[in-house]
Amino acid sequence: MTKSTTVSREGEVLTSSVQMWEDAIHAVISRMSVDLRHQDVMQTQSVGDQAFSGHIEYGDLAGTRVCRMTVTPHRFQRALRQDAATAANPLILVLQVRNSSYFEQCGRSGVLSPSDWCVLDTRWPFKWNSLAGNEQIIVRIGRPSDADLGDLVARGMARRCDGKIGVGRVLHAMVGEGFGQMHRLASYSAMGLANAIVATMWNGLREQLELPAAHQPRDIQCTRIKAWIDTRLSDADLSVEAIAHGCGMSPRSVHRAFATDPAGSVSNYIWQRRVMQCAMVLRSPAEATRSITDVALSWGFSNASHFSRVFKTHLGMSPREFKANASHRLCKSWREAS
Repeated sequence: MTKSTTVSREGEVLTSSVQMWEDAIHAVISRMSVDLRHQDVMQTQSVGDQAFSGHIEYGDLAGTRVCRMTVTPHRFQRALRQDAATAANPLILVLQVRNSSYFEQCGRSGVLSPSDWCVLDTRWPFKWNSLAGNEQIIVRIGRPSDADLGDLVARGMARRCDGKIGVGRVLHAMVGEGFGQMHRLASYSAMGLANAIVATMWNGLREQLELPAAHQPRDIQCTRIKAWIDTRLSDADLSVEAIAHGCGMSPRSVHRAFATDPAGSVSNYIWQRRVMQCAMVLRSPAEATRSITDVALSWGFSNASHFSRVFKTHLGMSPREFKANASHRLCKSWREAS
């Protein structure tokens, strides 16, 4: 039977927790021996005020490692040292379960929303940002020797794949159910399931590469664009052209995807999201000493007057009034509690 084990990495000391998390990644996903871990260079940075914590549950399907990983908001990057010829360098299949994640590898980038998936090649450096916490299932895939599959890896790695339609949907369901039933599978069943997952992944990757972004349903396009935008809200240079490039679409397709969205346009969506992020900061007691201008600039606004106009349009009051009201409510709650 397939054994399932749980590894937790939690703690109040941020640096200690991050180091423990990286040790767990080394041992559970990279599966490197202790004497080779110096070849695997990782960097994890916690994001926000929440204490860093992570949880990995894992097991093997006839030698194929499958992990379910849950972690608080963070940024992660990983690379091999140039002399790491003896280090393991498998492919990893990443399936998004909850929230969204932004990834980069070899000049490609994308956003995974729930049910989306991608394939990364661990020979090459990659970055992973999860600004709202993250839950994923990760499958460690052996590197193929077949030349055609090798070409498929080169064309398909680090590309966002849709898990809501076609073979991708079957793959997502198969991996999720397979992980949940690992402890109940006999060895021959585990072998069959592992082979089926790998074969379905290759077919799903081929299907996704043959499906132009322009042919995807508009609501799926809009969801994917929004998830990409949410990872770049603080970038003052965020534009429709940048969004189109990041999502593998044309600017016209980006505008068309928002034609029936309640926001009205992609620009309106960006300003709405930025206003809401600024509002969260302005009402936070931990951010009380920050100036309104500093908050506005940190979320992509070019100047305070523009921020004030947009903020009042969306929330019906100026940022200064909003901050004062938030402080008043906080003081009142303190008095009532004392």
